[in-house]
Amino acid sequence: MRDLAAQVTSSLLRFPEVTVDALGEDEVTLDSVLHGKFTVGRSGLAWLACGPQLEVVHAVTGERFSAYRFSGVTEHPPTILAVRDFSWLKRSGLLVGLEEDEGSMLCLYDLGISRVVKAVVMPGRITAIEPLVSYGGASTSTQHLHQSLRWFFGVAAVVTDVGHVLLVDLCLDDLSCTQSELEASDLEVVNKSPSEIPRLREGVTQQGRHLCLQLCSPTGTGATALQYIHRTNQLAVGFSDGYLQLWNMKTLKKEYHSQLEGGRVPVYAFTFQEPENDPRNCCYLWAVQSAQDHEGDVVSLHLLQLAFGERKCLTSGKILYEGLEYCEERYSQDLNGTAFPLRAQATNTRLLSCQTIEKFRHHPDRDDSMSEVASPDTSVSMFTWQVKSYGQGQPSTFVGVFDINRWYHAQMPDSLRAGESLRNCPYLAIWSLDSVVEMTAPSVLLDMVVHERSLSRGLPYTCPPPEQFFNPTTYNFDASCLLNAGIVHLTCSGYQKETLSFLKKSVPSLSDGIANGYSRCLMSGLLAPRLADVQPSSLSQEEQLDAILTTAVETSSLGLITGCIKQWTAEEQPGSAVKLRYILEWAWDKVVHTKEELDSICAPLFDSSSNFTDPQTMQLLQHSQRLLSNLSTIFHCLLNEAQELTQRGLIGLMNKSMVSSLISQYAQVLLWFCRTGLLPENDDVLQISRPFYSFSVIKNYYMGQREELVSSFLRDKWSADCLMIDGLVAQCGERLTELWKRDEGGTGQYPPPSLHALLDLYLLENVEESAKHAIVIYLLLDVMYSFPNKTGASVESFPTAFAIPIGLVKLVQGLWLLDHHDHENSLELLLHPATSHSLWAWQHGRVLHALMCQGKHSIALRYLHVMKPPLSSTSQAKLCLSVLLHNRCLVEAWALLRQHANKLNLEDLLRFLYETCQELDLMKELLKLPLGLSEQECLERFLQGTGGFQNRELLMVHYLQQANYVPALQINQTLKMNLAADRDPKMKERSNTRNSILNQYGKVLPRAQRKLAIERAKPYQHPTTILREVSRPQPLSTVAKRSATETVLTRAAFIKNVLTKIEEVWVGKDATPEPSPQKREPEVLVPSPNPPTLHVPEAFVGTPINMLTKRMSRLFDLVVQPSSQTSPEASRTQGTPPRSISSWVAPKSITKAPELSLLQTPQVVKVKARALAASAPVFSSFTPQSILRSSLRPTPLGTPSASPGRSVTPPLRPKESRITFMEEAGTPELPKSSVHWRNGVKLNVLYIFTGGGLLRRVPTQSSFSNVLYSRSQYKTQYSHDKHFNKWSNKRAIGSYQSFDTQV
Repeated sequence: MRDLAAQVTSSLLRFPEVTVDALGEDEVTLDSVLHGKFTVGRSGLAWLACGPQLEVVHAVTGERFSAYRFSGVTEHPPTILAVRDFSWLKRSGLLVGLEEDEGSMLCLYDLGISRVVKAVVMPGRITAIEPLVSYGGASTSTQHLHQSLRWFFGVAAVVTDVGHVLLVDLCLDDLSCTQSELEASDLEVVNKSPSEIPRLREGVTQQGRHLCLQLCSPTGTGATALQYIHRTNQLAVGFSDGYLQLWNMKTLKKEYHSQLEGGRVPVYAFTFQEPENDPRNCCYLWAVQSAQDHEGDVVSLHLLQLAFGERKCLTSGKILYEGLEYCEERYSQDLNGTAFPLRAQATNTRLLSCQTIEKFRHHPDRDDSMSEVASPDTSVSMFTWQVKSYGQGQPSTFVGVFDINRWYHAQMPDSLRAGESLRNCPYLAIWSLDSVVEMTAPSVLLDMVVHERSLSRGLPYTCPPPEQFFNPTTYNFDASCLLNAGIVHLTCSGYQKETLSFLKKSVPSLSDGIANGYSRCLMSGLLAPRLADVQPSSLSQEEQLDAILTTAVETSSLGLITGCIKQWTAEEQPGSAVKLRYILEWAWDKVVHTKEELDSICAPLFDSSSNFTDPQTMQLLQHSQRLLSNLSTIFHCLLNEAQELTQRGLIGLMNKSMVSSLISQYAQVLLWFCRTGLLPENDDVLQISRPFYSFSVIKNYYMGQREELVSSFLRDKWSADCLMIDGLVAQCGERLTELWKRDEGGTGQYPPPSLHALLDLYLLENVEESAKHAIVIYLLLDVMYSFPNKTGASVESFPTAFAIPIGLVKLVQGLWLLDHHDHENSLELLLHPATSHSLWAWQHGRVLHALMCQGKHSIALRYLHVMKPPLSSTSQAKLCLSVLLHNRCLVEAWALLRQHANKLNLEDLLRFLYETCQELDLMKELLKLPLGLSEQECLERFLQGTGGFQNRELLMVHYLQQANYVPALQINQTLKMNLAADRDPKMKERSNTRNSILNQYGKVLPRAQRKLAIERAKPYQHPTTILREVSRPQPLSTVAKRSATETVLTRAAFIKNVLTKIEEVWVGKDATPEPSPQKREPEVLVPSPNPPTLHVPEAFVGTPINMLTKRMSRLFDLVVQPSSQTSPEASRTQGTPPRSISSWVAPKSITKAPELSLLQTPQVVKVKARALAASAPVFSSFTPQSILRSSLRPTPLGTPSASPGRSVTPPLRPKESRITFMEEAGTPELPKSSVHWRNGVKLNVLYIFTGGGLLRRVPTQSSFSNVLYSRSQYKTQYSHDKHFNKWSNKRAIGSYQSFDTQV
């Protein structure tokens, strides 16, 4: 397997010159050595020290953060020996160990003010510092410490070169007086009982000294390493002779003391590691032995197993091990040339850093009781070391990742087994950092830290994952290196990620490197499970390429495929077109296969067979969604990069791109519904906390709303179709209506009968995505409104999950509130500035209609003023006029009319305005407006033609206002004559008043003109007519001429026309409306047999038509000639030629793209319906009990899908009808191939008796509901047919009522 190597992601971020100069001043001294480390935790800092100079820089940018130069009492400056980061009271600082001529010193350095705040004199030479706690006192947070330590405020452990192990009180409770390194406090070591510590500490503190507890007396053997383990509450101390001590901080007793197997090599570092779910309460401590820069040194790793009696979780959430039972070394590893072969013999090995990264993952299925304490799912220890070899200019640097869980899986070996090396170890992975060393040479590498959040494992796309995905070689992480000149950032990728990167880079030579790419994918475990053990030699080159492309899509490494597409479209080589065609066909086959898998996965989600989604189904859904999304990206790339395509090829490519995008979005929405708990669907009412979709509850609400709107329409003449959701549904077209009629209970209107029907909305092409999202958001609002007490499902996350604009969300919320009569809040959302980018063309009209229908005239006026909707039609202008007039804004309405009126609609708008003003009692205000000539003429016509005498009086007043006295006098004269016979005293009084007024106005006119105006209004008097009777003249001769304008109608032609008309009307009512060509499915025409005819005496030419024949024709109207019900076209008149079979196939269904057939989901049959259908017998015996009724019901059949492309299960054999009718005698039995199916039910032709003993032909079906529908259909037909008299209507309705009772 290929070696792993780090990739440098940044240049050398050099330190500022002032930092470099400050550190370089003391490098000339032999005792001054530059050293530095990254701080532990999230402070994001690094420190460097050389002699007395301390520099703190940012770990990301290398910029200077803080700096300080320590001073000494003597002429010689102190030297920084050890540094450890420390935080207290929300302040960050460093614990610094200094060495002076007279001794050593422990200083607390505050990074915020760049000053020393505490200084304590120490015995010996400080070699390591470790903080224990930054607080103190008798509180619950210090219960894990010894009683003596609980009186300290801030405890730091310090070890020296002579073997001191000291626990120093930092006195953080007294920061009133700050100290510097020149004013260091003395240290007092105590061995008193805990009860005497408070009194002793108070006296010592007043004298300016610090207390200290000594764990180990000096033995002359220097302590070299120190580590406080929080989970075990132990202090680990390593010595220069290879011995290790473990001190319990609760009892201050030594629990373990032993020498490591590495011998008398100094212990250099510790790191703690915990496995996942060890039932023996075991944890592990790494001890690293290294003499660092000594010639021939070897870095040795030792893993100690610590077994405890108890593992518990504290109230603070921290894990604590108690009761150490034993400690033993379980694994060791030398980092030398034997385990890791080098190009030359190693002369020196030096450890740079060691750290442990653990990640805890929440498990919702686990018990949260105290008995089960969480353990890290991921636990890895990382070691960085450097090896110098003979003849090698730069040292080799490596980072190793030890996965303790994989070490458990490998049966916990004590070392590398025979034949193993660090390159192929299953629990220890190695990355080379030579690229960092080469780029930064000649800078010296001081430390390296791995960023905890960046650690991730390659995600497998198969379940279960291949073995390669469990090895530590699959980890990916980012790291930073600290050098003496700056900082460098790098990334380390696992085998899987490196393999995918290689495939992306090998795009130009992919054709030549298919075998190499396949081998890499095989070694990395990226191939499909069926190819996990298949070598490249056993596969063809095409099969290997197919496997590589599948890997790229499965792992979302689309750069390989898109890079190939871009390269092949750019180059002009003969084979490029063939390669692109292969990519296109391969991608489309993957889409088809993935869609089929998705349909099979989704079946249990919609058929009410389960209540919850299991994790395996969720993984399969995620996998399908990821595949479809990646395949959609490939088709988009092909479409964008396509060149010189034929029209057919371009259309096919566009269809494939559109279909893949729609299916991908469908899968994404489906996955969201499963994650929020709305899927799977279930008809049973369960006591669950999450919301669920209740079709019946929501349907009943909207049915009531529509009934209220219909009653409002009958009362106020406002539009009954003004629900906002109906506008959203209508925006998607009739295909959505048909889709929502497919399932049982669907009406084609909102709400959809199931979530299956709702989600199929995303598979409709030519529908805006915003409209689809809007309908789903509207339904989610209904779901939350239906169950206000249900919690636990984040259905509010839908807009965020799909990046829906906030304007669209607010708009849909406003429309939903408007449908639920919350007008004020609705208007605030609709008028929000963010909604202006998401408006629809139909929105303004429906909103205004809804507000006016609900009587909210002022709110409608406010909406009109703010939104200012564009008026593109006369109906919209009328609506705006209505809003203004209902708010008595007559002048504004008049201005609006003049602004949007033209020659075509001026008369209509004016008449509407006048009618509305008359209804709202605004005619007096209207007459005060200045009218134009055309407006005045229209007003005159309106007042003269409508309203009776009141409108004429208004017209008379209008004439008087215009000083048009002659027409006013004429109108008054007309009113006087029309109301002369009225004896109502009020009308007489009103007439007298009007006459008096007109008489006064009439005096303005000359007498002759006034008289002429009055006389013209009087009716014309005809002269007396004298009638004389004369004898009829006798014609001498006659000539018959054919009239040019009249048609001779014979009796036979009359009867034929009447019967034809009746047949057309009845057949049109019986048959379902013929769908549009876009939706009509191909039908098979069956030649119908000759229908029997009624024997009617044939009429002869020249038969006159008189009253008797008209009365007889009414009887003929009642006779219906039976005709075949194969199609509506069979009832056409004889002059119409029959349509061919091919004419029944919709034109678009012939040329419909085959890719669009994927935009269908299979029919879902509910579990209950399936069980009912399975329990019913397929064949039933026919035992009629009576002529008029039967006890056996027809078998309910599943309604097949009405959409093309769905798989429809053949319906069960329908039971024989138990209702006895007289079947058509002259109709032969149809052949088996000519059976007609309507919605999965066979049609039979029967006759029933109507009132009056008449025979009617009825198409019946094997479903009981269809029989009832035929009854109601014919009942409606009888009640509306104008050719039937009252007697026949009553008899017919009575006959059907009797039929209802019998059935």
